[in-house]
Amino acid sequence: MNLIHGNLTIRNARPSDAEQLCTWWNDGKIMAHAGFPNGLNEQPDENREALVTNSDESFRIHIIEHKGKPIGEMSHRNIGDGTAEIGIKICDFTEQEKGLGTKLLTIFIDALFKYHDYEKIVLSTNKKNERAQHVYKNKLGFKLVEIKENDWQDQLSEWQSSVYYELAKADWHMTPSYLHLRIEKPEDYFEVEAITREAHWYGNWGMEPQITDTHLLVHRLRLCPSYIPELHYIAELDGKPVGHIMYCISKIVDEADKAHEALTFGPLSVLPGHQSQGIGKALMQYTFSEAKDQGYRAVLIFGHPDYYPRVGFRRAAEFGITDSGGNSYDPFMAYPLYDGALDGIKGRFFIDPAYNDLAEDDIIAFDKKFPPKDMHIPISINALIDRLTPPAKTAFEGLKGKSLMIMQTKSQREISAMDGIDAEAIETIRTVMREHGHTWGEPKHNAL
Repeated sequence: MNLIHGNLTIRNARPSDAEQLCTWWNDGKIMAHAGFPNGLNEQPDENREALVTNSDESFRIHIIEHKGKPIGEMSHRNIGDGTAEIGIKICDFTEQEKGLGTKLLTIFIDALFKYHDYEKIVLSTNKKNERAQHVYKNKLGFKLVEIKENDWQDQLSEWQSSVYYELAKADWHMTPSYLHLRIEKPEDYFEVEAITREAHWYGNWGMEPQITDTHLLVHRLRLCPSYIPELHYIAELDGKPVGHIMYCISKIVDEADKAHEALTFGPLSVLPGHQSQGIGKALMQYTFSEAKDQGYRAVLIFGHPDYYPRVGFRRAAEFGITDSGGNSYDPFMAYPLYDGALDGIKGRFFIDPAYNDLAEDDIIAFDKKFPPKDMHIPISINALIDRLTPPAKTAFEGLKGKSLMIMQTKSQREISAMDGIDAEAIETIRTVMREHGHTWGEPKHNAL
């Protein structure tokens, strides 16, 4: 289970989290409320192995992140009869008593009911923890089941009393909004292709109306040896898929003809009505961490040259990497998954041939599987050129006859370097692109 709500994330614990978890579990101050004031003396190596076998069907530990920083853990255990037992611990004392626990439990509980089909959730707390009892009963709707006096002994042999609660799915009426990220399943195939079709229907660079080919690309990539199903994630919002990201193995071939394995992703697709809401970013950031944990070194893509740097991509040329033809340009970018991942690796980048092997007849035939859709009539680049000053118009002469969408392949850095382009022209480009539903350029604080 991987849930995102604003700056809060609840994600599956990975083997690489073992050291952090042991740091918390071995800290007596953190574990005192659970009855372990001396800590647990847990070892990372043992817990790495245990985390590999974590599963949603039996028992799962989750890491809580706030603004990208691990601050605690949650868990859920299947105890049978459609019932899950849950736990939560905010281990970073600076993040306690801020109301985060209530928010985290709200989306966690909702996801267990909505995506895991549990009918009941149970939990317990120390009788002394009145703050937690208030949250469970008055904010989340849990019902008191039992109070057990002298229920258990802590590490110091002192008896502790427990309060037990339960919450039935039928009594859950909250509707929190959050992203749920999960791996694609075979039953998702058609819907994922339909999402891709919608997301990329208006992305043509030329002026000839045509059907997008990206949904066929998704269909074919799944059959390629380079495809990585373990990294194909779907984003769901309010129980419905709204986006996805998929990966294939690629390679960087150096001057000695030695191949270095890397990744490329795409299509990355988000339904038009849900774009510019951070869904694409969430898919990237989560899968980057997964890819790193699976042993991959870097991700290289061809994409929007001003958007992807916002999530950490840099021009591939900075690493001495070109495309397969030896060319360098701003839309070709790289993201090392760890420090030094691309040190000493230079050469040409090659992706699966399936990305470039899509015949028009095959695209048209495949598109007939989907509901009919009006052909998109591209907007001419003249819609922009006509708004520019004469010097700037001259700079854009070479783009005449193209769609306005060609600007999605041009970085602000590249355009700013052209003769006749000044700050006024950059702002005009931003405005025109925005008027037609597209974001262009660097974030304002980096603008000219």
